[in-house]
Amino acid sequence: MSKIAYLNGRFVKLKDAKINIEDRGFQFSDSIYEVIAFKNCKFIDLKFHLIRLRNSLKFINIKYKFTNKNMENKFFRLISMNKINSGLIYIQITRGVQPRSHAYTINLKPTIVIYIIKKNFNDKINKLISKTAITYPDLRWKRRDIKSVSLLPNILAATEASNKSSYEAILIENGYVTEGTASNIWMVKNRILKTHPANSDILRGITRDSIKKLIKKYKLKLIEKKIKKESLYISDEVFLTSSSSFVTPIVKIDNKLINKGKIGNITMELARLYNLRTI
Repeated sequence: MSKIAYLNGRFVKLKDAKINIEDRGFQFSDSIYEVIAFKNCKFIDLKFHLIRLRNSLKFINIKYKFTNKNMENKFFRLISMNKINSGLIYIQITRGVQPRSHAYTINLKPTIVIYIIKKNFNDKINKLISKTAITYPDLRWKRRDIKSVSLLPNILAATEASNKSSYEAILIENGYVTEGTASNIWMVKNRILKTHPANSDILRGITRDSIKKLIKKYKLKLIEKKIKKESLYISDEVFLTSSSSFVTPIVKIDNKLINKGKIGNITMELARLYNLRTI
């Protein structure tokens, strides 16, 4: 964890970074966030993360404007001040402070918090680490395409996965896979990749889009279609993608082995190609 954070225009010690108890992000989760990976002081897909950040702000009508350069400068300064070369940038923007009321008033001053999380990435191809997952009911709201901090259902699912010594919970709605608590889910069957289409049922992952470009470039076949829960169990390969997990193989789901517990060839190749672009 970083020791210095950015809060509303100032760089302060993390322990001194405090917000008003009537901040709407604290009381109502009236707030959006973004997580950006960096390796050796190089940001991964920064431009696209900042586009999604702007879109999230627009979707819920939070009036906060920034330039990419100004935001990048803040990130670099935090990296320098905290002496962390690789990790995650966490940025959260709330609607601001207002006496408690469900309806918000206009022209509130947003609260912005940025800090760094140190992270070791699963990016060593010769030692790629596979993980296990469970399935769990998807209890989230209906605008999952907005990167909101309303994450209680994700927390409950992720904690259940942790209690069962699993890395991720794969969320299921009406018998179909949506996504993970903090990742997009992919499967491979007969060398055809499948993943949920990008709509309001899932968060359109930045890493997901990068993998789609690699799939197209290397002429692999992809179908964006809802996946039945039972299809995961009989798939040839399953993996997840996210800004913090990169491409992570899943070799067991609900105590059912995938590919006899071995990392699949397509997963391995996509992990290799993705990791090359992050060097």
